[in-house]
Amino acid sequence: MTSFLNQPLSQPRYVPQTAWMRHGPFAMWLVKKARPRRIVELGTHYGYSYFAFCQAVQEGGITADCFAVDTWTGDEHSSFYGEDVYETVERENRKYHAFSTLLRKTFAQALDDIEDGSVDLLHVDGRHYYDDVKTDFETWKPKLSKRAVVLFHDTMVTERGFGVHKYWAEISKHHPSLNFLHEHGLGVLFWGENCTDTLSDILALISTQTGADAFCTIFETSGDLMASLHNLATSPDQDNTEHKNIIRMAQQAERQNTTTQHKLEQLQQKLIIARNKPLRMLKHKILYRILKTMSKYDKIFGTKAVDRFKKSAEKRNPHRREMDSVDINSMSLAYSDVISAWQNERSLNKSIISKVKSILSDGPLISVVVPVYNPEIPHLIEMIESVRAQSYENWELCIADDCSNDLVKNTLSDYCKNDVRIKVLFRDTNGHISNATNSAISLCKGEYISFLDHDDILDIDALLETAVIIRRNPEIKFIYTDEDKISDSGDRIDPHFKPDWNLDLLYSHNYIKHFCTFNADLIKKLGGLSVGKEGAQDYDLILRASEIISPKEIHHIPKVLYHWRASKNSTANNSEAKSYAKRAGQDALKEHLSRLYKSEIHVEQAAAAFTYKVLWPIDTCPLVSIIIPTRDNLSLTRLAVESLLGITSYENYEVIIIDNGSIEPETLKWFDEIQAKYKNIYIKRDDRSFNYSALNNAAVNQTSGEYVLLLNNDIEIIAPDWLSEMVSLAVRPGNGCVGAKLYYPDGQIQHAGVVVGIGGVAGHVHCHFDGRHPGYFGRLTMRQNFTAVTAACLLVKRSIYDQVGGLNEADLAVAFNDIDFCLKVHEAGYKNVWTPFAEMIHHESASRGYDDTPEKRARFAGEVAYMKDRWNTARYFDPAYNPNLTRDHGNFSFSEPRWAVPILE
Repeated sequence: MTSFLNQPLSQPRYVPQTAWMRHGPFAMWLVKKARPRRIVELGTHYGYSYFAFCQAVQEGGITADCFAVDTWTGDEHSSFYGEDVYETVERENRKYHAFSTLLRKTFAQALDDIEDGSVDLLHVDGRHYYDDVKTDFETWKPKLSKRAVVLFHDTMVTERGFGVHKYWAEISKHHPSLNFLHEHGLGVLFWGENCTDTLSDILALISTQTGADAFCTIFETSGDLMASLHNLATSPDQDNTEHKNIIRMAQQAERQNTTTQHKLEQLQQKLIIARNKPLRMLKHKILYRILKTMSKYDKIFGTKAVDRFKKSAEKRNPHRREMDSVDINSMSLAYSDVISAWQNERSLNKSIISKVKSILSDGPLISVVVPVYNPEIPHLIEMIESVRAQSYENWELCIADDCSNDLVKNTLSDYCKNDVRIKVLFRDTNGHISNATNSAISLCKGEYISFLDHDDILDIDALLETAVIIRRNPEIKFIYTDEDKISDSGDRIDPHFKPDWNLDLLYSHNYIKHFCTFNADLIKKLGGLSVGKEGAQDYDLILRASEIISPKEIHHIPKVLYHWRASKNSTANNSEAKSYAKRAGQDALKEHLSRLYKSEIHVEQAAAAFTYKVLWPIDTCPLVSIIIPTRDNLSLTRLAVESLLGITSYENYEVIIIDNGSIEPETLKWFDEIQAKYKNIYIKRDDRSFNYSALNNAAVNQTSGEYVLLLNNDIEIIAPDWLSEMVSLAVRPGNGCVGAKLYYPDGQIQHAGVVVGIGGVAGHVHCHFDGRHPGYFGRLTMRQNFTAVTAACLLVKRSIYDQVGGLNEADLAVAFNDIDFCLKVHEAGYKNVWTPFAEMIHHESASRGYDDTPEKRARFAGEVAYMKDRWNTARYFDPAYNPNLTRDHGNFSFSEPRWAVPILE
């Protein structure tokens, strides 16, 4: 047969009675690819799958121990059978007696025969009821290694009371996985944290839906081909026509397989190209910055040359993708399920909503403001009807028509005549959106003003949810919600689950957008919308409002209460539809910062549409004390220090290397050499038992810098202006910790901010995303506030470090001390910031290793317990995240759908 990803696709020689036949090629390929050291099968029966594993071990020259566990008496699933089955299996096993053992025991009895942490491949194929498969896996979990892959058969069978499909749905959420749909279903769970040692290319491929589908097709067609050939070989009495049909089917399957392999290998090649090696990434970015700089000097190089520089720079732009080209589109089908679940919950809670409506019968009047200019009539009607349908009744709809056509005017006039709550002002001249909106505001009598576009739709409870917040918190001046889009076909897509108030993200782009409600007095104080900021008038309004209200007066409702029309001329669907809006947003932000800081602060348009980069000034260049704890591992430490010295453009820093008991002569010699060569490098010996918190606290006390930077010894600097970027953020009043963008050596994201609550305590978001991926709604390309960042590279003002007591050396010697520290800084009222413009490679845990001893595991368990108790992480709501997003991991996928009911007493 053909080959795939450098491993042969072959077929088992031993083919007894089986419901597993078409999984044979995958079973053998997986063994040859993963090269497991120990294979265990729970439930062997006639042994088709087990001997496929054994055959692959033998053919691949793999050193492995294989164990088949079964009583060989049968059960109600496979029926009860006699001794002949075991005799058949035992006879076949003689071919592999050197490494294969038949354990004629129950699964529980066989546990004593297998060491903990030793099984690289586990096949669970016993009784298929939910409780049985769950018990089988849970009891054998301790036996799994850090490279373990687990197979579950019958994941597609839903009849006869089988429950593998149910358990698979639960467990596959938490690990990379793949589910073959053919031959009753086969779930592949990449359990071990070190699966990437041998399967990184496969994990990369199946991380995309296209790759996963193609991967499954490869082995489904291979299985079909094998089954066809087997039928041909075992059916000599069939007539010649049927023989030809079988051969034709086999040839068709082979052609399809070859085509699919070619497509998949192309996809794999694209992934490899996308993950440029770090050096290539660095060269790419340096060339981009040089060209971008040269493009500003037309007087020197001439107009034509500058144009070429601009075009060439854009081709090399490392963040060239649009911010909204996020994989969220691939989740649209899943989103329909989320919407259905929300609708079910809301239907069940109608009585509570009615009670809330009754309580709010005297609630504030909310004026819904809509500027109108020539929308499509059906869309205009949908917008108006969505307001009329509101469950909250104390509203008015204030519309200003900006010289639309007669059909639009007649439609508005009819609504105005038939509903006294609808007010319409017909403007004499077209004044664009800001003037039109201000005209609509002039009609308002409400205590609060909400903004709605002329072709968008409000959720039926949008105003009710807003009124609830106002009743609970009368001091609130500004409220915003989550949103999604409506496609041309009428489907709801692209839900944007936003963070709570996030000033640095707002300075990167208008993440708030819709649905916004302001206190009417605040709107009057601001003078309405700014004329001249058309296209970014809402962004400008939010920025100006933030100047005179506090974050405590801003509230985010984490529910999708607004549906944005993604028409071809809307910025929801086409960032080039209103190109003037980009400049307007840049001007709005620049003017806001000038008012706030009483000086001019430059703002650049960033790579993605409608995103910006503030060039924060550093008036003085404060001394930064960079602390690097290490113990031997000279190659790593040397790389960290030499990349820092050789690349960093910021000049005023000192490096304090904390030598935590190095003994290797080469390391000690290098310490002497580097300290003698550079006046700003100091070696401090600290021989205490490894305690990351204590080492850093002691080092901070020996530094003189105004700012402290904690840096791992397994960091490799790749961006020259990394420290300038971090310092420019740290010196801003109100900022606390500043974190960097860290890559794994293969170019994937290692750190892009930490969310408290993910994984039980805290977890990195966007981890393992491709380094060029824009992230969830562009968040990998923009500065933003996070509750926590990793201390693998963390900058903070020395006075803040001292104020919160530094790192917790008593309770958090190794893990979570940085998260705890950031939480203390956050609790003290400072904003922690993450930036994508300070880039480096993190060779994670290469120096310290993993928590793989009983002592280390016990210590880690204690640190987990401390964090859960001290910060209540199980219930912690991280303002940088959204409750509609999963807390199982940080990939911004949906959480279990839940629509919280608004409750008022």
